[in-house]
Amino acid sequence: MHEDSRLPADDTFQRAADLLRLAHTALSRATAVLSHPTALSDKETAAVDGALGELWEAAEDLASTGPAADAAQEDDLRTVITDMYVGEDIGRMGVLTRQVGDIAWARRASPQLPASVRELAEDSLKLIDAAHDAIVSPGSGAALDAALTGIGDRQHRLCRTLLSGNGSLDVVGAVDAAILSRCYAECAQRAVAVARHMSLLRETAAD
Repeated sequence: MHEDSRLPADDTFQRAADLLRLAHTALSRATAVLSHPTALSDKETAAVDGALGELWEAAEDLASTGPAADAAQEDDLRTVITDMYVGEDIGRMGVLTRQVGDIAWARRASPQLPASVRELAEDSLKLIDAAHDAIVSPGSGAALDAALTGIGDRQHRLCRTLLSGNGSLDVVGAVDAAILSRCYAECAQRAVAVARHMSLLRETAAD
């Protein structure tokens, strides 16, 4: 069978999947600090910083990639557009993860946030995993939209609770919970956006 020359090499997809794995690692480590502030140490802080540094470097390299001099114009355009989209989404996930880490550090001596924040974090991390799997295993991403909708609904319920003043949080705690919910929800959205773009890249290879 003739192989379509417009279908990107496997390493294009693996690179995007690896970036999502890096983003998951960084967010997971920042979330661990948030969930267990009393266990915070220089080692945990360094682990978050290290994961974020690796993520940002990879995302910046990808987003700044220009056309290769020896590549076919049509094929290279697809690569440049993909690198731009993926790099920007992953870079934004890095910024959001840094916010999570900063709040975790600031709250190390504060009361735990509501369980709904932790549940939102867990759902977002699961969805980032699912987006990764959808890239490496085409056809496995059918549930991404439903999961993303569920995260949006969970964030909406949390916001309603905060706005109604029905929770037990003080002002600082409520603001932290609101920011964290936005960070986790947007990380999930960005991860799904990466998976969707890679799926579109595969689909348009046959156009």
